[in-house]
Amino acid sequence: MILNEIFHSIQGEGLNAGKPAVFVRFGNCNLKCTFCDSRFTWHKAESDNREVEIAEVFEEIRKYPDCKHLVITGGEPLLQQDAISAIRREFSDYYIEVETNGSQECRCYEDVNLFTVSYKTGNSGNAPYELKTKNEKCVYKFVIRRKDDFNEIEAVIKHYALPSGKVFLMPEGVSRDEVLRKHQFVADFCKSRGYNFSTRLQILNWGNERRK
Repeated sequence: MILNEIFHSIQGEGLNAGKPAVFVRFGNCNLKCTFCDSRFTWHKAESDNREVEIAEVFEEIRKYPDCKHLVITGGEPLLQQDAISAIRREFSDYYIEVETNGSQECRCYEDVNLFTVSYKTGNSGNAPYELKTKNEKCVYKFVIRRKDDFNEIEAVIKHYALPSGKVFLMPEGVSRDEVLRKHQFVADFCKSRGYNFSTRLQILNWGNERRK
């Protein structure tokens, strides 16, 4: 499989924000977001991915025996669904959360406890795409750069009939100041529409430092 890194930290976003987790970051992505904070998983000039045997991944996860919450992220993890299924078989009692852009058909539904689907709208610089990862295990996270983003995001929510209680809106930013500048207007919009607000705890705590 193509792996980027494995580390122990705190989940910074979405439904499980604040929970300790082991992050398994897969390499490669099918999208190229202008605001991506993990370009090192896909950008030709910056990538430090490596090809590994799945047994090496198992060994790295076992270095954190007291943490049984796995966050499989990327890149785009659903490009390597066989690896996700292999991790589930090896760690059958773990809680497994997958972070995905939602562009892939899901074949590993039974192996995952939660899909955090971060659908990328026009503010990411990507062309529109079909949301294919959509099931009862999903929550849906949208990145907000400016107030103008709300109309497009609400159109996506309406088109796919996403339950408001499963929608998270999150301010974009790779510095503490950037994230905090957007907190108030994103939180106010969530309150007015019944959506969930998510900050970026990892940025507030450590900035854009890797493996944090």
